[in-house]
This record gives sequence, structure tokens and C-alpha cells, in this order.
Amino acid sequence: MTYDVIALACEQLSYRDKLRLAQLLIQTARKEEETANPQNRVEANPVAKNSKAQETPSTENIDDIEYIVERLLKLKPTKKKSLTNSIKSMFQFQGGISEKDIIKVISKLQKCKVIKLEQNNVSYL
Repeated sequence: MTYDVIALACEQLSYRDKLRLAQLLIQTARKEEETANPQNRVEANPVAKNSKAQETPSTENIDDIEYIVERLLKLKPTKKKSLTNSIKSMFQFQGGISEKDIIKVISKLQKCKVIKLEQNNVSYL
């Protein structure tokens, strides 16, 4: 069977069947590539993790801090744990944020006198 024959046959399918077929083709192609080139896959993962780490937002960026302040003033988490979870959720679609960066953000917020931490309670200034 050639590509042209399959393409002509696909024209007769409904759009849902076309989407299901596309998903199946992608899955089988990925699986075939993984079995054919396992060494490339193993080497590619650490590079992807390093690039994600580089993509994480800088805590020194003014726009990030302003965004965090704006969101926190709406959310107003009262416990330290909920504060850290709120900050994590703000960056979950941008590759995540490390615990060190969260601590830096919290200390930056304290220096800017946006929040005050007493024991495990958060108060807003």
C-alpha cells in the first residue's frame, strides 16, 4: 500500500475517523522510532530537561513579580503551604518553578513589603 492509496481512502472517512487515524499513525510512528533508535531517545531527555530549566522564569524579572503580586492579592492564601502552591501553579505551564526559586520569590515579596510571614501564616501589607 502506498501513501497515495491511503490518502485517497482517507478522503472517504468522516472527520472523527480522520482524527482517530491521525492519532493512531502518530502513536505507531513514535513507537517505531523509539524501538529503532533507543539511544537517541535517552540522550534527548536530559537536553529537554535542561532546556526547561532554562525556560523557567527569572525571579528577578519585574514583570514576573508584578504578575505574582497581582495574582496573590486576588487569591490571598493564608498559609505558607498554600502560598507556595499558588506560586507553583502560576508557572506550571511554563516549565514549572524550582523550590529555590519559590523561596526567592517569597523573600522578594517580603522585601517589597507585599506579604509578611509569621510562623506559617501569611499576612498582606
